Order: sequence, then C-alpha cells, then structure tokens
Amino acid sequence: MKIGLIGIGRMGRVLAGLLAGQVDLVIYDRNIEKMKKAADELNVSIGDSFEEMADLGIIILALPDQEVVNCIRIFNSINKNVNVINIATNASQDMLNSIADSHVSCICAKFVGHAGEIASGHSPVIIVNPFPVALVGKTVEIFQFVGQVIIGEADIVYTINTVAAQKAIEASVAIEEALQQKGITDPGIIKSAIGQVAAGVMKSYAEGNLGPFAREILQSVKHENEAESL
Repeated sequence: MKIGLIGIGRMGRVLAGLLAGQVDLVIYDRNIEKMKKAADELNVSIGDSFEEMADLGIIILALPDQEVVNCIRIFNSINKNVNVINIATNASQDMLNSIADSHVSCICAKFVGHAGEIASGHSPVIIVNPFPVALVGKTVEIFQFVGQVIIGEADIVYTINTVAAQKAIEASVAIEEALQQKGITDPGIIKSAIGQVAAGVMKSYAEGNLGPFAREILQSVKHENEAESL
C-alpha cells in the first residue's frame, strides 16, 4: 500500500516512524533538510512535488489547520483525483468539505494523544469519521498500525484534547503554587514534581494501576468530593 504523508513536524515525524515498514511510505515537507533526514532515518521515499504526491492517490496531512486548507487548495488546482486524510485537530470535516473540489475527497482521523507520549511508545486512540464512506475502510487500515481506531465523530477530539490539556495545565499551575506556598521554590524540584510525580500518577490512574500511596490519596479525594456534594 503506497501512502503519502505531507508534514514532518512533531506529529508527522512520529506518524512516519510508525507507518514506515508497515506501508510503502512517501513523505514530503517544504523543509528539504528535515525531509531528507527523516527519509534517511526511516528508509522511506521522498516526494518531489505536490503533483507527484497527488499521483499516490491517498495522502495524510500532518499539518497545522491553515496549512491543511492551503494543501487542499493546491490539490484542487492540480485536478487529479486524490483522497486526503486530515489529522489536524482544529480542521473540521465540514470545513474541509466546503473547500475541497469534487476530485478531492477528505476524511478526518484525529488523535486523542500527545506526540511526545506516542513517540515514547504509548498507543493513542484515533477517531475516524464515518464519512465519506468510501474512505473509511482504507483510513482504518492505515491507522491500525498507529493505535486503537474508533469510527465516530472525529471533530469531538477538539473538545476532548482541549479539556484534557486545560485540566492538566490547571493542575500543573496548582502544584507549582502549592509547593511555593510551602517554601519549595527550587525549579528542578518543581519540574520533577510536575513532570514525574504528577504525570506518573495521572498515567497510573488512567491505566488503573495506582500504587498504595496514590490509592490512599485517591480515597481521600473521593471522600472530600462526596462531602462537598452533600
């Protein structure tokens, strides 16, 4: 299966690494040096132009939302049948449909995940839109190599990731302020408390394997919440 991937940024590079060896991958990025380095490291092919990428028939766009829009407009002008898979969280299915010409079919496959965590071996959830129907099967086939694939409303990922990111940042700020109030101001200690202790506990909670120390704190938090709700 020959697949094109445009964009070798943080998520694009991670995605390329997961797909290399699983599919016949061709990558493209306007940063020539970055593209060649990734191709050498992953032993994948390089595309020379958007026209050449369009010839592949199916292309993943791992780009910021505005660049996704620009790419689709370029494919509109090339006038070749092409299937585009968008992974940008902020680029909605409706928006893509509104700008794509009839020969450019678009589907969203969005990640409930973080590029750094995925690069470390953690498997994301990928929500694939149920339409256009003709692209669903192929999209699922590709992303099964990346993580757990769910068919559903991909645009809900914006809400999911926004809530998760906001709460994580609020927790990080709260930890920093609470430690400072206790006279603990060393930046290295604060960084480790947030990046290792807090992050590690959240991962353990998500995976259902909290240790005894954290389980005691969890029970205390639950009791406090129950008391507040009365």
